[in-house]
Amino acid sequence: MTVRDIKAAIDSLSAAERGDLDRLLRSIDGVASAKQIKLPDQAARRRRILGSKVLPNMVLQERESEPA
Repeated sequence: MTVRDIKAAIDSLSAAERGDLDRLLRSIDGVASAKQIKLPDQAARRRRILGSKVLPNMVLQERESEPA
């Protein structure tokens, strides 16, 4: 479905149906923002595992060693 198809389908709804759709979409948006997932702190995990070591960027090293 394209955006035009979706817009045409919404435009074909009655005012009451559009209101119901609007309330449904707003309630889903509110639920999604209320259930945000707390992501782990990757920097803290890296420091805990590696300490103060800095690992080399192998991709950049490989690119530098390639002949131009």
